[in-house]
Amino acid sequence: MTKCIAIDTSTIRLTLSVLNDGEFFELSQENSMDHARDIYSNINKILRDARLELQDLELIGFGLGPGRFSGLRVAAAATQAMSYTHRIPVCGISSLSVIAQQASEIFSIEKIAVAIDANRNQIYFGCYHVSEDGLVVATYPDRLVNVDNFDFSERDYCGIGLGWSQYNHLREKCCVELINQGEKILPDAKIMIKLAIRDFKSGKTVNSFEALPNYLKDQVTN
Repeated sequence: MTKCIAIDTSTIRLTLSVLNDGEFFELSQENSMDHARDIYSNINKILRDARLELQDLELIGFGLGPGRFSGLRVAAAATQAMSYTHRIPVCGISSLSVIAQQASEIFSIEKIAVAIDANRNQIYFGCYHVSEDGLVVATYPDRLVNVDNFDFSERDYCGIGLGWSQYNHLREKCCVELINQGEKILPDAKIMIKLAIRDFKSGKTVNSFEALPNYLKDQVTN
């Protein structure tokens, strides 16, 4: 796998990365409130920087969520359009897994509990550990939980994400070690490429019609 692109618009940060024969290219916009306006011009720009045409791509990785509904739809729609036009295989990657992978590399930790504020007294929660290949795998599936009833009793996990600091009583109820500055980590497309390539090699790809967001909103766990 030598030519691929990754896209994440699950947060207020728009992040793109392209891999071309071992060289990474990155583009991001911080505090972007209109991903739909910016996504295609930024895709065109990063492909030009990488000296690639859209039809050269061998894989598209996109952040399928959970996250901001409007943002998830933007990444999914762009992915569907590119994949359909040129029949490029797609890997949908959990945005929480990307955060966990970043945290494992930045802080040299192996067990990561990611909590992101989902509003209305809820969090998106993902639990990950680092596998032998150095990439994170899900210990449990990502889920949406009510913070008042949530109980996480696993030991030796490090807490990453704004959800832990957003709800103080959540920290008191769960046995996690909060990592300083860990709440500032947002998904990064360059990191996503690593996870997408792993999934591609494992045969975990979908076609353009199956490149759908994972909102988690219909899966509330009390």
